[in-house]
Amino acid sequence: MSMTVHSEGQPMPAGGSALAHTASAADPGQQPQATTVKILAALLAVMTGVAAALAAYITGVHLTKDAAEPIVWAAVTFVTATGLVLRLEEKTGLIK
Repeated sequence: MSMTVHSEGQPMPAGGSALAHTASAADPGQQPQATTVKILAALLAVMTGVAAALAAYITGVHLTKDAAEPIVWAAVTFVTATGLVLRLEEKTGLIK
């Protein structure tokens, strides 16, 4: 039989139980993992933007005769794709 201690309306495991040790040990370990997930999510957004910009540049080179247009297309596509992926990651709760 396990004992629980109620503090401010929330049940918490008793100090001597194995659950209390697990609950306190879980908090410090979550911080580095959350930071790693945020860094990888940002890297995913940037790499998606780079891939989209490259595709827009290649398409622009084949469709236009002007040299500046594909560069503008690539720049706008990079900013838009990176922003979109970051927004989707925020909405899905991957980053906060």
